Amino acid sequence: MANYRDSQKINFSKAEENRFRQLFNDWAKSIEGYNRNRLGDQLKIVEIYDTPIYRGLIKTQYDSRTLENTYEKVNERTFPPRTITSESQINRWTSANYPTTFTSQENRICIKGSHYIDGCHTCHATGKVTCEKCSGSGTIRVACTVKQPCPKCGGKGSVYVTNRVLEHYNTSEGLKYRYVDKQEYQNCSACSHKGYTEVPSFKEETCPTCKGSGKVTCPTCAGDRQLLRYWQLRQNMYYKVNVDYRFPSQVPTDEIPKIIKLFNNNTPWRVIEKLNIDKENFDKNDLMSRPIVGSMLSQLPNTIEHLQHTVVCFNILEACECEAKTVVYEVDRKRYTCLLLGSDWKLITVTSPVSDHMDDLKDKVNHYCSMRRFGKAWSVLQKVNKFPQAGSKEAYMQEQLEERMSLMARLGANLAIVLCCILLAPLIYTLYESGFYAPWTDWLIDKFDNTSIGMLMMSLIFVIYCSMKDCKRSLPKFAYKVASPLRRFLRGFIVGIWNFIIFTIFALLLTYIGVTSLVGKVIFLAFTIVMMIVIIIVGLF
Repeated sequence: MANYRDSQKINFSKAEENRFRQLFNDWAKSIEGYNRNRLGDQLKIVEIYDTPIYRGLIKTQYDSRTLENTYEKVNERTFPPRTITSESQINRWTSANYPTTFTSQENRICIKGSHYIDGCHTCHATGKVTCEKCSGSGTIRVACTVKQPCPKCGGKGSVYVTNRVLEHYNTSEGLKYRYVDKQEYQNCSACSHKGYTEVPSFKEETCPTCKGSGKVTCPTCAGDRQLLRYWQLRQNMYYKVNVDYRFPSQVPTDEIPKIIKLFNNNTPWRVIEKLNIDKENFDKNDLMSRPIVGSMLSQLPNTIEHLQHTVVCFNILEACECEAKTVVYEVDRKRYTCLLLGSDWKLITVTSPVSDHMDDLKDKVNHYCSMRRFGKAWSVLQKVNKFPQAGSKEAYMQEQLEERMSLMARLGANLAIVLCCILLAPLIYTLYESGFYAPWTDWLIDKFDNTSIGMLMMSLIFVIYCSMKDCKRSLPKFAYKVASPLRRFLRGFIVGIWNFIIFTIFALLLTYIGVTSLVGKVIFLAFTIVMMIVIIIVGLF
């Protein structure tokens, strides 16, 4: 019985060692955010093993066959006499060839001698079926509207109503009033003065599908009243693969799934044992006794799947070897492992200082978050997310911290705007009281007669709204260049003061040229009109 090769210690030549170190340097340089680009020159090679990786594979080809009694239109074709009258006369396993190579496809094969003409099962050999649109009645109901005389006005369009009105009249004692009844015609509200109302109704129409006959041509036989029936063999060919790997003992068990994911079609597998086993003979043998590489395939299933009307065509048991070297190296007094696959040395880092460095950074992030030092955590997370090993959890955490830091900056900006408004409101009010208007707007100010306090309120509302909206949309990069929430708050405070100054100058300019006074008058008139409308509506109802 053949056995797989155990790990054998080997030594690198000087050229091989230089090649390995250069390969490691290139790998370290490719990792963004890792500052040890010369890691290959700094590491210490501890041990080197010749450790091939083995792959065991069982591939089984299946052939599933089912019989179907199908039909199609006759189309005036001639067929040989019918020799097959029942399913029991058909040998599904001799009606088609078995696959000779691994394949996945489906074939439909007509059984010769099973053709016969039969009446259509849909229309019962009449060629016609009941129309589905009218259910065989030949007519359909169509929605419509019918005009009827208005029941309220009797078709006149107006009604005679009696209204009680207040009437004044003169007497010897003076002017007096009384209520009298007056009759007059008014437009009918039920029919809108039309004299009729439209009532939903239905009318009977000839069915457009069957032209009133209640029958349509049978869709199955196209009116021929006959069908060509025959047996059809449905052949479904497919295969299944079971794979198992044998890794060197130097590779940790928890790292094996990650390495398997890195394998691709470029992995240089070399077949060292290959057995072809026909059909069900596979079940009669124990894998442990097979002349394959030791017990490598013992974990694979030693039976095959047997479904109804399904046969196993052939199996392949294959043991492959991939040339590999395991290198145990040391960095900062810690040992790590890597694999060199194939003769071209494809590097796979099983364990590396990069992973340890990233784990240390993650621990720092959790530590800073527990201490509520979110600025420090944000700074470390920026480094973590530069590594390709970073996951969606770290990216989401950084996004949340970014939002938290941005809120601090916007809070500082909004607080600065509010404080500036409170502190500078008296100064702006004094400026408006002193007649802060352009000479050509004197007639406008006198005509509108706006108060200084109203002008001040409008200006402050304009400044606060525009400044806070600008801060909410985006702050300058100046406010985001620091990690500390307090420093971001202070920088946001500075940005808020700057925004307040800019928009205050703009508001003063609008006041100087008379725009603020004009807008204030328009708002006052609009408010007055709205209030009057509200009062009228409330009074009516």
